Amino acid sequence: MTANGFQAGQSGVGDDIGIIYCAPHVEFRRRFPRLAPSIQYDDDGACTDLNIHAGTGVGARLHEIRFDGVTLQELLAEEGIDFATEADAIAALPADKGVVRLLSVLNALFARHAAG
Repeated sequence: MTANGFQAGQSGVGDDIGIIYCAPHVEFRRRFPRLAPSIQYDDDGACTDLNIHAGTGVGARLHEIRFDGVTLQELLAEEGIDFATEADAIAALPADKGVVRLLSVLNALFARHAAG
């Protein structure tokens, strides 16, 4: 995620594993002006966060992926047919494989929406 302007992930463990990647919102908007247009902040110090949660133990899956309240399903629905089934496919995979597919999908989105 750091290659796309996010700080290294911060993790926590409770009932599940959570990782938060933070990017300064102004920088996020500069890099990706059309990605998740509903995410807007007036505060110059605001961050755009990517939150990823996964269960623990055998058979764990990614069960919550959000960009500041915009679910992965909502984000990908805005992207058209090429991405329409990705959120469900990621959720169906074991967490270790789901993370790999999620990274691939996010990198494709970042490349698609990169400011040119």
